[in-house]
Amino acid sequence: MDTTALANLLFPDITKTIGDYETIYPPRDLPEGAVVTRIAPSPTGFVHLGNLYNAIGERLAHQTGGVFYLRIEDTDQKREVEGAVEAVIDAMTFYGVHFDEGATADG
Repeated sequence: MDTTALANLLFPDITKTIGDYETIYPPRDLPEGAVVTRIAPSPTGFVHLGNLYNAIGERLAHQTGGVFYLRIEDTDQKREVEGAVEAVIDAMTFYGVHFDEGATADG
């Protein structure tokens, strides 16, 4: 079985092509060498040192004229803690980590 047939078997409801997504999400207009990175914590508790370590990407992105964004992990909804998203945003703000895109405290 080729990969296209397998993909169609596994994901029969997907109708968009790669080209469709490239149209929806065109290349960013950023300077040469700009870094686009993100942090994607799971909202299952408090911010920990690993989250802050990953936030080094914020400095790399901003020093190169790039973009740093917050993506809240949503694959572990059974363990999600109420208020954890806001706690992540508040903690990152406290430590001087600033997001250009993604989840915000006001939704």
